[in-house]
Amino acid sequence: MIERFKESLKHDPNDLDTWINLGDAYYDEDDFDNAIISYKKALDINPYYSEVWNNLGLSYSMKGELENAVESYFRALKLDPEDAIVYYNIACAYEEKEDYDDALEYYKKSLEYDPSYIDALNNMALLYKDLNQHDEAIRSYEKAIRINPDDPILYNNLSSIYFDLKDFTKAIFYNKKALNLAPDHAALWFDFGEIAYEIREYDIAINSFSKALELDPYLLRAWNYIGLCYLFKENYIKAIEAFNKALTLKDDDPVLYENLGFSYELLQDYSQALKYYNIALEIFPEFENALKKVAKIHYQQENFATAVQYYERLFSLNPVEHDVIEDLITCYEKLNDIENAEKWREIKLNQQ
Repeated sequence: MIERFKESLKHDPNDLDTWINLGDAYYDEDDFDNAIISYKKALDINPYYSEVWNNLGLSYSMKGELENAVESYFRALKLDPEDAIVYYNIACAYEEKEDYDDALEYYKKSLEYDPSYIDALNNMALLYKDLNQHDEAIRSYEKAIRINPDDPILYNNLSSIYFDLKDFTKAIFYNKKALNLAPDHAALWFDFGEIAYEIREYDIAINSFSKALELDPYLLRAWNYIGLCYLFKENYIKAIEAFNKALTLKDDDPVLYENLGFSYELLQDYSQALKYYNIALEIFPEFENALKKVAKIHYQQENFATAVQYYERLFSLNPVEHDVIEDLITCYEKLNDIENAEKWREIKLNQQ
């Protein structure tokens, strides 16, 4: 298609429609540099084409050149000051620039010209949610749902707000509304699993995460949650199976190795626990939870010389951990290292 348009322009380099079509084709191919060149050529021929200014702005936005994008959108608005889509695009650019007040203003302006613009309502609600203005977010979603009651994502997004507010009854209600509309949507089942996990309905959570994995086998977090559910159910073998499944999808995740280590620790298989905690620390040397757990195992096994190495690493990362200081004092006492024991007592006194 692109070559056809380029060939056509060789015969008529002033063909406005062909330059626009070429720009659109480049845009669809994610070639935004050439899309910009093509749209500018079109605007050289006719600078009064608001849609082309808007498309130029979109191309700049995709490149992260937000100042140029906003400038192009405002050129479009001068030509068509009632275009809801352009106001929406300006809002998106301002939101990406983290200029949230202006983003909200332009989402609202977009809705003035098209009160049924679902994307504007949805984005505005998401922004309100991020700004912890939950009442405004809820009102925006409720309005969007009245306009489009068959959109499962709107119900699920509303559910997520109630989830954040710990209103799990309403979170479940709206998530189920979403699932009724889209029962084969993996993310909706995953979100339902998260709600069940939060209210400690672990069997329901496992079933929901399993359903999500049937629909999308690459949902790593679903396997991790299943593992956590089995941990709470004290079925440590099943937990280990789930964490290992997750690791087949991402073998460099320190949290998964820590969870695996904790499962073995609960089985009192300390050698395996230490193995996986140390793998987590190889990936993320400043992983405080893993450091604390390794230090604790060595402390309990009276490997005090090794324990102090991990406790001191932990203290260097988090010097207000009073329990760590206490354990260091005890370790050095057990090692008959009076000098270091006194040093840590001094540190403890200085922190009080």
